[in-house]
Amino acid sequence: MQLEDLIKEQETKNHKELNKALVIAQREWEKIRISLEFCGDIGGFDKEDFMVGIIEEDVIVRQPLSNPTKSVSGYSPTFYPMYFLKNVLLMDEKFEDMGYNTLEAMYVYIELATKAVSRLGLTGNLAMGFGSGYAYVRTGWIAEKGWAEEREIFHSQFFKGRTIDYNWEFISTSVKERIDKIYNKFNGWKENPDIYKKETRSVAKVIPMMV
Repeated sequence: MQLEDLIKEQETKNHKELNKALVIAQREWEKIRISLEFCGDIGGFDKEDFMVGIIEEDVIVRQPLSNPTKSVSGYSPTFYPMYFLKNVLLMDEKFEDMGYNTLEAMYVYIELATKAVSRLGLTGNLAMGFGSGYAYVRTGWIAEKGWAEEREIFHSQFFKGRTIDYNWEFISTSVKERIDKIYNKFNGWKENPDIYKKETRSVAKVIPMMV
């Protein structure tokens, strides 16, 4: 096989992987959109909001103009936004056996939920805290992204008065109501930093499955 043919074959493979990952990412975005509908409409999935390149030997083939998050972890290379679609594909590959209870799902949901809630008006650390908290209650995993206090409050409010079970349905009215209440709390923090300081100061830091 000629070099040109090998290059063309690899480009075709990358293109197929990219398209497959984008379909999966859009599917998961719509699930988040449903769960957040009491908070507002986050709109449709836009690939330009994320790093949607294919990784080849740790090199990004294509980078977007912007990305919603920055990596803050030196311990997990797949934390970087450049690995977004790689994590999407691995999450989907493992889904039949493990559902959302995977590290890859956690990384994907941090990215998706952070961007989703930023469209509703949350910014900076609050958007990241909401995204991290959403990923926590969806997957059961947490990561060093966003402030632990915000993530723990999200988790405690989501499961308040309920048995902790991460296998909930996006379309559940109860889930939508819980998420709406949590969003309103985060939005209230944005409007009143003093309340934020008061409510987050004494939150216990629980570390179940740290990565």
